[in-house]
Amino acid sequence: MKSIKNILGIIVVCILLTGCEKETPQKVVEKTVLKANLLTVNYGIGYFKQLKELQKNEYLKYYDNDGEEYSATYSQYLHRVTIPNLERSLRDIQKLEVNEDSKDLINASIELFEFCIDFYKKDYAEIAYMYDEGKTQQEINQLIKEFKLRSFEEFKEKNLELEEAAKKYAEKKGVNLKFV
Repeated sequence: MKSIKNILGIIVVCILLTGCEKETPQKVVEKTVLKANLLTVNYGIGYFKQLKELQKNEYLKYYDNDGEEYSATYSQYLHRVTIPNLERSLRDIQKLEVNEDSKDLINASIELFEFCIDFYKKDYAEIAYMYDEGKTQQEINQLIKEFKLRSFEEFKEKNLELEEAAKKYAEKKGVNLKFV
């Protein structure tokens, strides 16, 4: 009986130790920086070009809660796929352990994701609706231009803050990181 208690005690300790395992510096960079690269690639017209390509190849789809696949409009894809994926990435970043070394990097990444999720929910939703309604490319481009005028400087600033924090963190932790 005593040996069973000892074995159970060892198992509990092992579970606790593996459950409390910290993220490696490489994983911190992946979650904070590499996922943020998608925000840069999809800024402005880039996101809608991607949707257009998905639609052309009949891959613009979403899955409901039962796993059923449906063709999506731009708005449906934005709200059922893109925004939930961004929010999931943000939650992953928010779960990272903040310490003296990682604080600036994690905070910069959170700020960038929150900023971007906000404009995906507002500005991108309006643009997606215009595509769904069959508005002219000229009308859509005008709205995208107005959006970029309102948001580009802040977007660029938040990206720069993330890049600087990432460089410092990567250098301090010995993580190979290059920005192009």
